[in-house]
Amino acid sequence: MFNEFARYEQQFSDWRRDGYPGVKPDTYKYIDFLSDPNDDQSPKPGTLWHHQWDAFLRIVYCHEVLGKTEIGANGLLLNIVTGGGKTADIAALIAWLRIAHGVQKFVLLCPNLIVRDRLEEDFEKGKVFKDRGLLPDWSHNRPEDFPLTTLGSDKSGGWSSLFGADVVLGNIHQFYLSNTAGQSNISALMNGPEYALFNDEAHNSPAEEYDATLKRMREKIVLRIDTTATPDRADGRSPDSNMIYEYGVSDAFADRIIKTPVVYQPDIRIVQLTYTDAKTGEKRRVEEIDWAEVDRLGLTATQWVTDDEPMRQQMAIALRRLDEQERRAKGRYQPILFVIAVCKADAEKAAHTLNKFFKIRTLLVTEDSDEKDRQKARELGKEQKTANPYKAVVSVLMLREGWDVPEVSVILLLRKFSSKVYGQQVIGRGLRQVRGKKISPDEPQICAVVDHPKLEHQWLWDIFNARKRENVLIDDLFDETEDLPEPPPKQELLKPENVIDVPPPDPSIIVDKPFDLGDFEAPPEPVKNWKEVLAGLKYDTTTVEITKLEIAGVIGRELAGERWKTVHSAPEMPNGADALKVDSSDETIRDAVKETVLQMSEELTVYAGYASGFKSEVYSALIGHVRGKFLNGLSLGLAERSDLIFAWKMLPQVKSNVSAIPGLIAGIIEYGNQ
Repeated sequence: MFNEFARYEQQFSDWRRDGYPGVKPDTYKYIDFLSDPNDDQSPKPGTLWHHQWDAFLRIVYCHEVLGKTEIGANGLLLNIVTGGGKTADIAALIAWLRIAHGVQKFVLLCPNLIVRDRLEEDFEKGKVFKDRGLLPDWSHNRPEDFPLTTLGSDKSGGWSSLFGADVVLGNIHQFYLSNTAGQSNISALMNGPEYALFNDEAHNSPAEEYDATLKRMREKIVLRIDTTATPDRADGRSPDSNMIYEYGVSDAFADRIIKTPVVYQPDIRIVQLTYTDAKTGEKRRVEEIDWAEVDRLGLTATQWVTDDEPMRQQMAIALRRLDEQERRAKGRYQPILFVIAVCKADAEKAAHTLNKFFKIRTLLVTEDSDEKDRQKARELGKEQKTANPYKAVVSVLMLREGWDVPEVSVILLLRKFSSKVYGQQVIGRGLRQVRGKKISPDEPQICAVVDHPKLEHQWLWDIFNARKRENVLIDDLFDETEDLPEPPPKQELLKPENVIDVPPPDPSIIVDKPFDLGDFEAPPEPVKNWKEVLAGLKYDTTTVEITKLEIAGVIGRELAGERWKTVHSAPEMPNGADALKVDSSDETIRDAVKETVLQMSEELTVYAGYASGFKSEVYSALIGHVRGKFLNGLSLGLAERSDLIFAWKMLPQVKSNVSAIPGLIAGIIEYGNQ
C-alpha cells in the first residue's frame, strides 16, 4: 500500500520546526502539553513513544492543515507494527478531538471479539488516558469523562445507551445493514451527533458488508482513523483510506520496542519411512533414506510437522526453547508456548501430545471451544500468576489479530502459511514485549519461532531480513543480556523533496499496437471434460508416514541486528509414546476432511492463476470427487468412520494427482456450470 503522505514530508517537517502554524489554539496548547519540556520536537516522557508522536502529529497536520479535500476523504490510515502501541495513539487522538474540536462521541470498530476485549480493557474507566497521562488539567477533561459502552456485553444498554454514549466499542458485524440489530445500532449512530470513527485492524474493511457499513456511516463522521499492522491483504485489496504513516518491523527493532524473533529449524540427516495401506492398516515396508533424497518421494510439507515422530521432535525443540525463555524470565513471568495447527484434528493431537507425552499443561482453543476456554486464552498472561499455570496454548485460526499476550515467548508452527498477511499476524502474537515493574524497558527480549525447512517459510523470514552468522559453538545458550546485537539503523526519508508523483500516461505516446512480449509458455487450455478426467484418476492406497528422524542439531537464526546463526544439539525425547494415541471424534474427522479440501481448493485455484474467490467451484468438484472415490458416494455426514479416516489419509494424493493434470482446475472453474 502506497504511503500517501510522502509528498508532504518536507512541508510537514517545516511545519513542526516552525511551531505548528495554522492549527487551532487548543490544538497548539495540547501539542505543547504532550511535548518534552526540554525538546519541543519530542514527546513528553511517559505519554507517547516517538513513533506514536510522529503518527499523532501527522493526523493533526492532515486534518487541520491539509484538510479532507487534499487527503483522507475516506479516512487516514496508520500502519503500525504489532506491539507498536496503536491504542495509545487512538486515545491521544480522542483527547485532542474532544479538547480542540469539541467532539463528544467516538466509535471504535473491530473485526472480532478478541480485539474488542483488548480495546475494552484499555478504555474501561479511562485506563489508557490515566496510564499515559493524556489529559491536561487545564482541559477540565478527566478519564471518567470518556465512559465506555461495549456492544454485545453486559455494559451495553441498548439503543438509548448507544445514542447517548461517549465512547462506543463494537464488532463491525453489530453494525451490518443485513441484520436487524445492525440496522438498529446504525440508526442510533446516524440519529445522534457527529462522531470520530476509529477502525482498528482495518485490513478487514475491504470485505463487502464491512465496506458498505463504513460508507453508510460516512455522513456523520468528523474524522476516520484506520489502524493496522498488515494493510496489504492476500487478495490484493486494501482499505479505501489513505495511508499516511508506516512504522514497520525494522523500525520497531531499531527502537527496541518489540521482541527480536529467532527462528529455529531442525538439521535432519536420516529419515525413516513406514509404508501402510490406508484402507486396511497393513504395514507393508520400512525404508531409511538420506535427507538429500527425500524430495523424490513427494511427501507433503505438513507431514514434517504433523506425523507423530516429526511432531514430537518439533515439540521437543520448542520446549527446549521454552526452558531457555524461563531461565531468562527469572521468575518474573511465565513464558508461554503458542502452537498453531491447520485443523482441529491436528490441534487436538498437538494438545494431547503436550499434555500427556511431555506433561506440559496445555490449553486447546478451536471454534468449538466454550466461552470459558476462550476467556482463559484472552487472560493467559494473568493465568500465569496461579499455582499451576498453562505453559502452552494450541490454536486453529482463533488466536490471531488482537490476541495480545506478551508472555508468548515461543511459537511452534504446525502448518504451512500460504498467506503473507496471516503469517505476519501469527508471528506478531509473539512480538509484544513483556513489561512490568521488575523488567527494565531497555532489557532485550526474544521470541523463539520453531519452524521446519520443508514448510518453505523463507519468504516470511525475508520480511524480517534474515541472515546468518557461522561458526557458533553447539549448545551455546543465547543470552540476550550479553549477546543480543545492536539493532539495525532505522530507515528514514532523508530527502522528501525528491519524492515525486507518478505522472499519468501521456496519450500522445500510447499506441494501439500490442507490445511484443517475446516467447513465453502459454497457460494450459482449460479441460472441458474435467468431470471425466477427475473421475478417471487412480489412487494407490499405500500411504507414507515419517516414523523416525535422526537430527544432527537445531539451527537458530536471529532476524535483526547482526543476524547470527547458532547450532544447538538435537533435543532429547521422553520415553514411551503410548499416550500419543488420540481417538478423534467422527465430527472432528469430518471437519478435518472438509477444512483440508477447502484449503487445497484455494491453493490449487490461486496456483492455476485465478482469484481465490473461485475456490468454491473447485471445492464443490473436489468434495464430490472424494465422496465418489473414498466415501462410497456418501456425504461427509453419512459416511462410515473407517471411510472418513481413509479419505483423510488419501487427501495428499488427491492434491498431487489433481495438480499434475494441466488445465484441470481451469476446466473446473471455466466449465463447472455446464
